[in-house]
Amino acid sequence: MKNILSALVLSIFILQVIGQTTLPTSWDFNSSPATLPTGWSTNTTANYSSGLIDVNGSTSVAGKLQATDHYVTIYFFDEPGEVSYNLKSYGTPSFAGTLEVQESINGTSWSTMHTFSNGDFDGSWNQFTDTPNITSRYIRFILSNKISGTNAGLDDVSILANVPTIQEMNVQFLGNDIPNNNSVQFAENLTSTKVLKFGIQNLGTGSSLTIGASSLSGSEAGDYSVANSPTSIAPLSTDTLEINFTPSAAGSRNATLSIINDDPNENPYVIQLDGIGGTGASEPSANPSNLTVGMLKTFRVSASFDPSVADGYVVLFKKNTAINVTLTDGDEYEKGQGLGNAKVAYVGSNTMFWLNEATADDTFHIEVFAYNGSGQFINYKNDAPLQGEIITPLASMQNANYYNGVDATLPSFVSDLHDVINPHTVRFYSNYKSDIIPQFIARDTADNKRVVTCVYSNDEVVYTPPFAWTPTTSLNREHTLPASWMPSVGNTGTPEYQDRHHLFPTVSTANGQRSNEPLGNVVTATSSYGDGKRGTDAFGNTVYEPRSGQKGNASRAILYMMTAYHDAQGDSWAFDDLLSNGSNQKQDVLVDWHTNDLPTGYEHARNDYIDSLQGNRNPFVDSAQWVCYIDFKTMNYRNTPDSLCLAKTALHPPIPVDTADTAIGINSIDFDDNWILYPNPSSDFITVGHITEKNTLIEIYNAQGRFIMSKNLPSNVNQFNIGSLSKGLYHIVLHSATKNKRQVFRFVKI
Repeated sequence: MKNILSALVLSIFILQVIGQTTLPTSWDFNSSPATLPTGWSTNTTANYSSGLIDVNGSTSVAGKLQATDHYVTIYFFDEPGEVSYNLKSYGTPSFAGTLEVQESINGTSWSTMHTFSNGDFDGSWNQFTDTPNITSRYIRFILSNKISGTNAGLDDVSILANVPTIQEMNVQFLGNDIPNNNSVQFAENLTSTKVLKFGIQNLGTGSSLTIGASSLSGSEAGDYSVANSPTSIAPLSTDTLEINFTPSAAGSRNATLSIINDDPNENPYVIQLDGIGGTGASEPSANPSNLTVGMLKTFRVSASFDPSVADGYVVLFKKNTAINVTLTDGDEYEKGQGLGNAKVAYVGSNTMFWLNEATADDTFHIEVFAYNGSGQFINYKNDAPLQGEIITPLASMQNANYYNGVDATLPSFVSDLHDVINPHTVRFYSNYKSDIIPQFIARDTADNKRVVTCVYSNDEVVYTPPFAWTPTTSLNREHTLPASWMPSVGNTGTPEYQDRHHLFPTVSTANGQRSNEPLGNVVTATSSYGDGKRGTDAFGNTVYEPRSGQKGNASRAILYMMTAYHDAQGDSWAFDDLLSNGSNQKQDVLVDWHTNDLPTGYEHARNDYIDSLQGNRNPFVDSAQWVCYIDFKTMNYRNTPDSLCLAKTALHPPIPVDTADTAIGINSIDFDDNWILYPNPSSDFITVGHITEKNTLIEIYNAQGRFIMSKNLPSNVNQFNIGSLSKGLYHIVLHSATKNKRQVFRFVKI
C-alpha cells in the first residue's frame, strides 16, 4: 500500500497515462538482464549468455528474439516519425522464419509495416527503417514464426518524433504533456477559486495554430468557466488557456473541456477535468454486480462483472476463507499486495480480471469494491461490495479421453502408459522463462514485482519483470532427473532434456548443493541451504533431501521421466541401468515420498498447464495408484502391487476424465489414511474397506450425484463386483459400521 503521508496538496495534478514514453525514444539493449526504458515491454529477456555481438562490436549487449511470439513493444503518446532498427540472423548464416514490424493505434489490433522472412537478412547487422502512421501509438517487433536453429538479433532501436510541417497542437499542465482525450486531477477548497493554466503549444514548423471557442460540458460544468483563451499560436510557440474552478459542493466535480482548433487530426482537443471539492472524491453510489466466470481452468481463471458508475475497481481474493477487509480512503492499492486476510488481484477501470494463483479443486472468495478519484483523493465504496465464489475444477485436461486403453490390471500397463505419455510437443529449454515462469509459477507481489519460490530451499526470490535467470534473480532451471543420468547425456537437443514435467526453478546455491546427487533421506547432514540439505543416508550414500513440500513432486517427476523415455530411443531408463551413470537413486525412497506427499491442487494445476504446452501429462499426478504397479528397477509390470502403496494412494482422486468434475455435495468427514479402495480405475472388481474396522457400508453415486446402489460388506477388506456399472466417473462413499467414520472416493469405471 502506498500510504499518502504528506499533507493534502490541493493543487495536485495526476496525469492518467501509465507506461507511455515520449518521443524520441531509443534502446541499445545495453544492460543484462534488460532494464527496459519507460514504455518498452517484452515477453522475453534478451539472451546475453551466448555473446551476441552488438552493432558496435561489443559482446553480450544486443537483444535476441528466440521463440515464436517473442516480442519487444514500444508504447508512446506522440505522433511517431521514422522507426530505425538493426537485425541480424543468429544461429544460421541467413535468417529463417518470419519476423514482423507492426504498428497499432490501441495495442490490440495490429497492422504490419514490414515482414522479414527467409533470407531477408544475414548474419551481419543490417539497418532498416520504416515510417509508421502518425495515428499509431504502438510499435512491435515480433518473431511470428520461429524456425529451429535460427534466432533474430535486434539492436539499436529508435523512434523519432514526427516533425509536422503544418500546425500541430499539444497541451501541457504543470509542465506535463496531456494527450488528447486524457485527464487531469486537482482539488480546491469549497467556494474558493483555483485557476487552471494550460499551455497550448503549436509543435508545427510551417503554419500558425488557430484556436476557436473552448466549451465546457458535463454534470458539474457550472463549477468551471473559461477565463482566458488564445486565438492564434505561431509555429513552435506556446500560449496559455486559463480555466477557473470554483467547487460548489464536496467530492467529485467533473467536466469535459473541448478546445476547437485547426490541427488536422486533433480537433477538438478534449481534456477531462477531474476536479475535487474539498478533501476527497465522491464515494461511488453503488458497487458493481453480477460476477461472471469466463475461463475456468485449474491453472488460470478469468472473471468479469457488471460495472457501476465509478472511476475504477479493486478486486480482492482469498482461497477457502471469507474475506474480511475494509479499504482506507486516501490509500492506493496495487495488484499483488496483501491486504488484511486477502490479496489484491486487480486495480483499475476494466471489468475483467485474472486470478493468476489458481490451483485445482479450490474455492476462491472474491470481493470487488468501486472507487472514485486517485491518489490521496481516492474514495472507496466499502459497504456491500460485490461478493462471489469461484470454484476451480479437479482437472482441466486438454483431452478427456487421454488415458483410454490404459488399464493398471493388464500386463501391458507399463508399455501402454509409455505409449500414451511419450509423444509430445517439444518446448525449447530456453523458453522455460517465458512460458512457465511468468505464465504459471510466478506470483504477484507489491510494488509491481513478482516472486518465484525455489522448490528445494523454499527461498522466495522477488524480481521486477521481465524475468531473467542468474545472476539477477539467482535462479536457474533444475533437471530433477539430472541430465548426467540420461542415456543421452551431453545432448541438450533431446526431448528429455527439454521436458517441462521435470524442470523446476531453484536458487543456484540450492541447485549447486544438490548437483547430480540422488534424492534421499539425509541422516547426517554435511551442508544445508534453506529447507534443503545434503549429506549421507542410512546406508552411507551421498544424497540430497529437498524441502518436504517438494518430495512428492520430485519423485513423480523422476518416475514420469523413466516411464516416458524408457525404450523411447532404444535406451533403458530403469534404475538398474541408470546406476551406470552414477545415479544410485533408490526406488523405495521415491515411492515412499510419493505415497506420503500425494499430489496437491497446485501440482494438478501444473500438470494441466504443462499439458496445454506439451500435449502430454504426468500420469502419477493424475492417478497416484499407478506408481504401485511398476517396478522402476527394471521398468516391468508388478502383478502384485504393494498393499501399503495401494492403501495410501487410494485416498488420492483418480485420473480426471471430466473437464468440469461435477460436485455432488458429499463431503468427507473424519479423514484418515486407513480406508482402502483399489484398483482405481477398474473394469470388474475393486477391493474396498478399512484396514482396522470391519463391516463397511458402500454407497455408489454417479457423477451427477444420483444414488446407484449400496451394500454391506462384512470384512475389513472386501472384494466388490462393479461389473454392472457403466463406464464413467462415480463417487463411492464408504461408511464404518457405526457410521462415525466416512470417506468419499472419486472412482473411474473403465
